[in-house]
Amino acid sequence: MGLGEKLRGALERLRKSTFIDKELIGEVIKDLQRALIAGDVEVQLVLELSKKIESEAFKELPSGLDRRQHIIKITYDLLAEALGGAKAEIPQKPKRILLVGTFGHGKTTATAKIAKYYSKRGLKTGAICADTARPAAFEQLQQLSGKVKIPFYGNPKEKNAAAVVRQGLKELEKEKCDAIIVDSAGRSALDSELVKEIKEVAAILKPDQTWLVLGADTGQIAGKQAKAFHDAVGVNGIIITRMDGSAKGGGALAACRATDSNVYFIGTGEKTDDFEEFDATRYLSRIMGYGDLQALLEKAEEISSEEEISPEELMQKEFNLETFYAQLKAMKKMGPLGKVMDMLGVGMQIPKDMLETSEQKLENFKIIMDSMTGQEKRNPEIVDRSRILRIARGSGKKEEDVRDLLKNYRRMREMFKQFRGMGEIKSMEDLQKGKMQKLFGKLAMKKKKFRIR
Repeated sequence: MGLGEKLRGALERLRKSTFIDKELIGEVIKDLQRALIAGDVEVQLVLELSKKIESEAFKELPSGLDRRQHIIKITYDLLAEALGGAKAEIPQKPKRILLVGTFGHGKTTATAKIAKYYSKRGLKTGAICADTARPAAFEQLQQLSGKVKIPFYGNPKEKNAAAVVRQGLKELEKEKCDAIIVDSAGRSALDSELVKEIKEVAAILKPDQTWLVLGADTGQIAGKQAKAFHDAVGVNGIIITRMDGSAKGGGALAACRATDSNVYFIGTGEKTDDFEEFDATRYLSRIMGYGDLQALLEKAEEISSEEEISPEELMQKEFNLETFYAQLKAMKKMGPLGKVMDMLGVGMQIPKDMLETSEQKLENFKIIMDSMTGQEKRNPEIVDRSRILRIARGSGKKEEDVRDLLKNYRRMREMFKQFRGMGEIKSMEDLQKGKMQKLFGKLAMKKKKFRIR
């Protein structure tokens, strides 16, 4: 059980209790303490959090809240504060960013992710590989730069990092880059040799932003590393990677918070799209299974500009295989189905094996539909036995796979009818008004019928 599930379990005990007294609050606090310590949050911080909850729990109630709601709210707010507090203002037009950190925490991948982030916001961004210690660093960043379509400079034959940066700046200035990101070398620890090299690089680059890259599994040591790098080179931002699989992410976040360092971004996977602005409240909501609809909407808005058909048009169009196909394409761009379900707050309610099966089904459906004619997509009812055989041969799939697609299409069509019949969702704006959660509640009794099997 992960950190989020344990925290949610503690609050669920409070929510379901019929009588609230100091004894119950003590039990809830013990549950929270166990969850946070297991998540590698520093003991002293856990104790401070516990005392704050105890002191606030039985104070005068704010208007409009009962005792249970008040305690849940203050607990949730204090947890969010411990894991990062208010969302930090991310610099929107940085000119030069230096990434630092020890070996193996994902600086090179983070370089490409940051470049893509700023490129999408209209800045021409370039990257320099100043990691001359790791042989594969040059090739890795070169490949990633190609994927995100940004100018890149590196020289695997040059062993002096400062010299690489000096030449890289000249080359990227020719490209008229608005922002330049430098991926520096790492070591197993912050030693004098690494400090010397980073200082030399910084003297040439003159960065206006120096960001520390830390893995989520760093745990409590994150605070010490953040302070050590800050003392050495002046860190003014943090990126935490591998937040997709580590139960220790809370420890890293809390440790950074304790050093007053702003966490700007979190990495949630290996792909360049697996990168998010960090907001403690939204992060906490998601890991506890309450969903992050705003992140989902932002992701949908980001990819809708790349689609030929907008989400609003999808809502209004007649539902057929073409519509179904467009939805599958959009879903694939939004990432793994499990992440989408987590953002909606229903991920914990769906078995992992079902999500994994659904991922494979979606991929198969795309392949099968690529072998269908436009007429068949617009009017699936004409797909008879002979057409099924032709489509199966063309896609390299079995006839039963094609029938499976048609069966799931009909299920989805029925769900679409339910949405429209309720008259709730007509545009993305309706989702922002919170109507999606309401719809999921109404459809809860029918969820087995609409599963992609």
